[in-house]
Amino acid sequence: MNLMIEKARPQDLEAITALYGAVCGYLADKPYNPGWRRDIFPAREDAEQYLAADGLYIARDGEEAVATLALTPETGGALCIHEVAVRPDRQRQGISTAMLDFAAKEAAQRGARSLRLYVWEGNAPAIRAYEKNGFARMGKEDIGLGEFGLDWFYRYEKRLEG
Repeated sequence: MNLMIEKARPQDLEAITALYGAVCGYLADKPYNPGWRRDIFPAREDAEQYLAADGLYIARDGEEAVATLALTPETGGALCIHEVAVRPDRQRQGISTAMLDFAAKEAAQRGARSLRLYVWEGNAPAIRAYEKNGFARMGKEDIGLGEFGLDWFYRYEKRLEG
């Protein structure tokens, strides 16, 4: 594998939208689906917003788009991770770990003190991945998605070397 992670460009939106769709399709019948629905969330509009805010990243193996994530600044010197998506046929190959490592390096370069993310309490695979990658559970919060059956989210943080 020859993974390259970089800031997404407008011409990457089609590949990122297809990646979101593939992950949504994979999660559709899973009990740990965090509310992802094809063409609803995450969708092209979400990627466009992150791109406009200069926070959308894409991972490629050669020419093939295999993963994406977004980063946004948060209060308290944190950078928040959003929409970590790895193509279903490329999962369990270390790509999410590479994306999280990249996010930590990017956050450190931006002067952030920590990385933060929110994960639905029922998403056990994601929770395991984040904990394996050094994120610590900091609390349980209602982030306003109860109408979708997603009442509680865990807030995870990873402190960065200063």
